[in-house]
Amino acid sequence: MNQYLQAVSSLILTPRDFHIIDLAMRAAETAEMDRSDDGHREAVGKAVIRLYTSGITDPKRLADAASTMAATRQLDRRRWPTHSA
Repeated sequence: MNQYLQAVSSLILTPRDFHIIDLAMRAAETAEMDRSDDGHREAVGKAVIRLYTSGITDPKRLADAASTMAATRQLDRRRWPTHSA
């Protein structure tokens, strides 16, 4: 991979970015206290980062959208389990 492509594909977050992501994660946790599944938390975190880097920067909107994305992802995993041979 050349240096230009490597620089473009890397993600640099500022302290302000981390603060917004943290607020969104805390809001999502509060909204879904009944779910203590680590897989769900990981899915929410990945969704928050994906949405944030796509341009959604409001913590409440991030939390709502990420929770929905994570719930859908978890539902899909339960519906179509993958079996590794």
